[in-house]
Amino acid sequence: MQTPAEQYEQLIGEEDKVVFGIQTCEHCVTLLLDNLYHTGEAQNQDTYTEILKIIHEVEQRLRGEWLTIKIQKALLAHQMKQKGDV
Repeated sequence: MQTPAEQYEQLIGEEDKVVFGIQTCEHCVTLLLDNLYHTGEAQNQDTYTEILKIIHEVEQRLRGEWLTIKIQKALLAHQMKQKGDV
């Protein structure tokens, strides 16, 4: 069984992956909006909208995962503080 400190370190790695995913979503949205601005492809607006909504859904799922990780980290940090591991 992992110690709270080991669990905390593992969560940091998971958090890094989730945050990178969120940043990737944000970057994709920016690129798509920039492309739409430069091309003015009004005929493809529905396609852009659909893609952007899907990216937004992925980003929201990742933000939910991130919140869960932050909650777990806070609880583990409390446990480590109680044990004097911090």
